[in-house]
Amino acid sequence: MGKRTAVVTGASRGIGKASAIALAKMGFDVAITARTMSKEDQSPEPSGLSAKMLPGSLEETAEIIRSFNVQAFPTYMDLMERDDLVPTAEAVIESLGSVDVLLSNAVYSGPGNYGRFLDNDLDGVADRIFGNVTAQMFFLKPILASMVERGRGTLLFMTSAAAYESPFAMPGKGGWGSAYTVSKGGFHRLAIQLGYEYGIDGITTLNLQPGLVATERVKIVRGPVENVASLGVEPEVIGEVVAHIASNTSDYISGETIQLQNVAKELGLIPSSDF
Repeated sequence: MGKRTAVVTGASRGIGKASAIALAKMGFDVAITARTMSKEDQSPEPSGLSAKMLPGSLEETAEIIRSFNVQAFPTYMDLMERDDLVPTAEAVIESLGSVDVLLSNAVYSGPGNYGRFLDNDLDGVADRIFGNVTAQMFFLKPILASMVERGRGTLLFMTSAAAYESPFAMPGKGGWGSAYTVSKGGFHRLAIQLGYEYGIDGITTLNLQPGLVATERVKIVRGPVENVASLGVEPEVIGEVVAHIASNTSDYISGETIQLQNVAKELGLIPSSDF
């Protein structure tokens, strides 16, 4: 079948970076997208809760990917730049030749994630819903069309418990805000719907639930997400599981939600007693 290929969005840091690297270790050529292209493009944590600069860039992720003797294709993408989403997807397909796996990991980053509903600016809510749902569909459509034309492909959606579980804490005190849960709920349903619509065309769609993950951003913010910063696994654990699933999609049922930390336990990546 030749070289396997993958697209990972939001790959300058966190789960996206770890997943792209783990896929490269598995032999995938990887196209990676994010807003932070180079080490010189560093920007502050976007929620406004910290002035610290976020580490990571596509340049650094690409360097690591290429160390495994596979190709990396770093591409700028901002979910809020609507007119660029489809052309970016088309350029990624052209770079790779074809796409075997898409990991939709990027999310909207901005203020308004930790407040109660009445504290939110509704323009910010609209931005979050666009970035986490509509923008994902714009970028996804050309890639899915190319997969359907080939008769095979895997769509992996990085979901969240916020998409389907009841809140466990108030926003700002460890829990998620209304804009986040609504946007992730819409995104979560997309995998289920597309699995139903395009399973007959050879497409596998899976929701991936990572659980608590101590990403670089979470460690900087702490405060309202202290439980995640303190209890979360490292992104590298989730990346290894993503790569395992991408290489063994026949073991899973299209449309299902996979608890990634359960798979991590099965693979011996985290002790069963930890979570």
